Amino acid sequence: MIISLYLIGLCTCAFYLHFVYHNWKYLKFSWQEKNGFWYPILPLVGTTYVSLFSGSLNVISLLQWIDKTKGFPFNLWYVDKYMYITRDAKEVKTIVNHPKCFNKALIYDKFKFIFEHSIFLVSDETWKKQRKHFVTGFKSNILKNNVYVYYNHSCQMIEDLKSVEMPEDIFRYFDRYAIQSFFLGYTGISEYLSLFEMEKVGDIILDIQNLLKSLVVMPFLSPKVWLANFPAGRKATKLLKESKEIMKYIIAQKEKVLKENQEYCENDKDLLELCLTCDTDDSDDDKIIQQLDFIASAVSDTTGNAFAFIFVLLGMHQEIQEKVYEEVMEVVGDKDIAHQDLPNLKYTEAAVCETLRLFPIVPLIGRACGEDIDLGAKIIPKGSSCLVSILHLQRDPQYWPDPLKFDPSRFLPENQSKINPSSFMAFSAGPRDCLGKAQALAMMKVTVANVVRYFKITSKHKTIEELTLESCLTMKTKESPDCRFSARKEL
Repeated sequence: MIISLYLIGLCTCAFYLHFVYHNWKYLKFSWQEKNGFWYPILPLVGTTYVSLFSGSLNVISLLQWIDKTKGFPFNLWYVDKYMYITRDAKEVKTIVNHPKCFNKALIYDKFKFIFEHSIFLVSDETWKKQRKHFVTGFKSNILKNNVYVYYNHSCQMIEDLKSVEMPEDIFRYFDRYAIQSFFLGYTGISEYLSLFEMEKVGDIILDIQNLLKSLVVMPFLSPKVWLANFPAGRKATKLLKESKEIMKYIIAQKEKVLKENQEYCENDKDLLELCLTCDTDDSDDDKIIQQLDFIASAVSDTTGNAFAFIFVLLGMHQEIQEKVYEEVMEVVGDKDIAHQDLPNLKYTEAAVCETLRLFPIVPLIGRACGEDIDLGAKIIPKGSSCLVSILHLQRDPQYWPDPLKFDPSRFLPENQSKINPSSFMAFSAGPRDCLGKAQALAMMKVTVANVVRYFKITSKHKTIEELTLESCLTMKTKESPDCRFSARKEL
């Protein structure tokens, strides 16, 4: 017994001597902030055990606990790796635009088994090549064509909502809608896919995120061990296998279409074709599947979840919903919604942006510091991870008066000059921001405008504090919120 205690004490001393020796510069920097400095750094977990204090193991709970009890900036040790968490707009602007901060933070390693070779996680040099490759899939002429797709697909959803009235799970419902829009507008093979296959991809993405949300805050647990030995991991493995089979079928259908139709415009490739041709030196199917998985996930999770929050907020705020309705009827009336209508739907866009301010679908982003980063009053040492709590940045009263109030007028053209550009990051920011932000905003404006002119939306919720949030990569509520769609009088 004494020998065992002696060995434990010896190993503990060795760990801390090794830790201090290799992390002295980070300890010195974290001492300047002190916030979270005094939490004991434990082997295997660092200080991520503080997530247990929040009562729920997920990223949002951790951020909310920090905000309520300690505040930002906050020092966090992810095992023996230092992380600096901030919500300061000035610091954020420097971090996301710094040329040595384009690589993703260490925390993203948890997702490599799904997205390692995708544009989401590749290193900065590879990312630059891939971004240049994929940007052609988001040109203005493609956006114009897709507005027609979005409108027609939203009409189909309206027919469905006439009988559904209140979706059982509003997030899953709109995730399915968003993934269907992706396949209809971005793949060129929608006629070869059933609605079941499209929806299955969206369901798998949502289910895997639900399974993954606690893994992110458990640094000692590797994804490989989790996938092989934990019930949630084994379920995720099964889901990934199902997804892979569907993606293989999608790729095979696309390759077949391309062989049958050799005449196509080199500069007007859809996103699926861009995935097939992203790495000309390596035609590895797994890499193609990872690209497709990420793009499908980015569409369904982000836009789908955004729809859920938008309609819940409109249901909670009848006067704002009526302003959106009146604008839509004035600008569009009862005709089809077209691309040229979108610039005139200013209040509708403002309502969408205000929703994304209150509920940023990606609530946290992280960058790795490739060199010392000078923030003016402090210098973050090379090798640190900088995490930005977008959720708290966009609800900070320093930048947003009455921050928890749903007020679309903040984003009207006459008020936009009052907004600190670095305090709104709904589509991330800097060179590594969201490539599809214009497409996403167009889809949301078309869908919201079309739904609002046909339905009166209601919700029993009174305040946004009632909605308990959780997150893995993207954010949603713990339980599906109340949201009902009642048909207006016929136009």
